[in-house]
Order: sequence, then structure tokens, then C-alpha cells
Amino acid sequence: MSAAPVQAAAASPARAPRRALGWTLLALSLLGFLVAFYLTLVHYRGTILHCYVVHGCDTVQSSRYATVFGVPIALFGTVYFAAIFYGSVALMTTRSRAASVSYKALAYLGALAAVPLLLLQAVVLKAFCTYCIAVEVVLVLTWLGSLWMRTPERTTRT
Repeated sequence: MSAAPVQAAAASPARAPRRALGWTLLALSLLGFLVAFYLTLVHYRGTILHCYVVHGCDTVQSSRYATVFGVPIALFGTVYFAAIFYGSVALMTTRSRAASVSYKALAYLGALAAVPLLLLQAVVLKAFCTYCIAVEVVLVLTWLGSLWMRTPERTTRT
């Protein structure tokens, strides 16, 4: 019996949480992308958005805060989640320190964006959008997942 299968079996439990976290972050980014993309489509089609959990989706989506310079916030979210999805794939396929640090910074910026968006709904508009809250929850969960993620050590060149 060779030592290689024993070493591989011993190494796999340590990788299991890392792999599970990677798949979780990938799933969160896909979920965020799909919801943000749906909100973008609703905006450009001009249809009324119906909420099923809370009421106020149409109020939030048609408010003056729903766009920045004529671009819907949802489109920014779609682009953001596409970048986070790509970053998740990079994290799962490489051990790059740059990819890890970039992902963590992007996840932090996403969580920072979630705070004023939620406050706008609660304080200014006094209306909540189920889909928007779902995106904000995904932003915060992505950031929390990035905190749990290990950043590869710096390598020194000699």
C-alpha cells in the first residue's frame, strides 16, 4: 500500500470546508446576479413589480433613488454580481493572493452598498422591495463568507 492515497485522504477533510465555502460563494453570486438581472429587466420594460412578502416593490423601483444618472441601481448590481461570480470561479480554481484580496475588497464594497440602500427603503421611502432586500442579504452574506475565507500567504522571492 502506497502512502499517496493516505496523504490524499488526510488532505481532503481540510479542503472540504474551503471547497464548500467556494461553492456557497459561487451560488450566492449567481443568486444575486439573477435577482439583479430580473430587476434590471423590470426597469427597462417599465412593468410593475409585485412583491409577495412585503409591499412596496413598485414604490422602491419607481422612486428617484432607483437610478443614478439614468442608470438603474439594479444594472450596477448585475455587473457587480457578474464580477463577484468571476471572482468566485477564480478563487475555486487558483490559489492567487491577488484574487483573494480583490474578492474580499469587492465583497466589502458590496456590503457597504447594502447599508444605504436598505436605509433608503426604511427611512426615506418607508417601503420595502422583497427583491432588493434579497440582493442586500446576498451582499452581506457574500462579505461574511469572504471574511471566513483564507488568504494565501505572500511568497517571498529570493
